[in-house]
Amino acid sequence: MIIDQSYVDKIKEKDEEAFEYVYLATKRAVYSVIFAVTKDHLSAEDMMQEVYMKMLSSIHQYKENTNFYNWLLQIAHHHSIDHYRKNKNKYNVDINDYSEVLVSKGLRPDEEEQFTEMIERLDEDERIVVILKVVEEMKHREIAKVLKKPLGTIIWIYQKAMNKLKSEGGYENEEE
Repeated sequence: MIIDQSYVDKIKEKDEEAFEYVYLATKRAVYSVIFAVTKDHLSAEDMMQEVYMKMLSSIHQYKENTNFYNWLLQIAHHHSIDHYRKNKNKYNVDINDYSEVLVSKGLRPDEEEQFTEMIERLDEDERIVVILKVVEEMKHREIAKVLKKPLGTIIWIYQKAMNKLKSEGGYENEEE
């Protein structure tokens, strides 16, 4: 996703309409990144607010002509990792569901349940990469930028996760 530089400039000038546009365009992806780490809906919703506040307070650090969307998702990822490390014991080990995101993708309840069960089998890195690729439809290169990992590592993590899902649960993604 590309956020036009004019919106970023307007946000720097404290334009509420520009912020609202960016928020509406990015909230699902920000939520997905946070939820993939925390596995807790309430914490993810609270942390979304913190991420957008952090974005506003550090927008002067954003480098023009770079992908604002990826920059924002990096903030979300780093913030959720930091928060998770500080509060590890507070999170429920089980993933409740991805209902909100998956319904918006048009999945039926039985498909949502199957996807959630399969995602639970993955480790944290695999889960984040698969959610960004499958649910958020990001390209490997975009995921690499967001997670600040080499492209080859992201591809390897994704392939490993998909092989695990195929062997254990029969999940197939045509876009591999």
